[in-house]
Amino acid sequence: MKIDPTITWRAVEEAWKKETNPLHKKLLGEVCTHMKTEVCGELEPLMGTLTDEPVYHMWGQGPENGPKGREAVQAFYEGLIASGGTLFAFDVERIIVGDGGVITEGTLRNCYGGEMIAAMGITEVNGEPVDPNAKYGSEAHLLTVWPNAGDGKLLGEDIFFGTNSFENLVKLAPEDEPVKPNLADHI
Repeated sequence: MKIDPTITWRAVEEAWKKETNPLHKKLLGEVCTHMKTEVCGELEPLMGTLTDEPVYHMWGQGPENGPKGREAVQAFYEGLIASGGTLFAFDVERIIVGDGGVITEGTLRNCYGGEMIAAMGITEVNGEPVDPNAKYGSEAHLLTVWPNAGDGKLLGEDIFFGTNSFENLVKLAPEDEPVKPNLADHI
């Protein structure tokens, strides 16, 4: 399983290029910028895609409620960036855009360190003991609703996990591990 973080925004960027409705184009642009800056670990422009008081909901793979308010959302992203948790690949297979926001659906691939997996109580992956020095990949079906805050900014995210990514872990070969992209290369 190869985890290429740059795949995350490709489909949204293509949809943005083709969109002719000005509001829909703005929303797709905010989602694309959000995806790029999140994966690249660029906090300030990431927070710039959101309304003043963003609201997040996460369903199916906790935390079930998600952060609410600017300070909580920023702290959430600071922790995610510091842990390397933004180095995921979201292979978007379906995009729906309307005045109320954008919906993206596809396969999410994540990378976790062996120490983290072990700390979660997972002792074996595919019948072998967890190697604390290895990296493990996972896949989950993901649907994200990106509501319009009313001004073309994003109100936040409503994230729905269709499958539990920790039920299908695989040990990654070094060449399959994600590499942090440079935002300047993708603007």
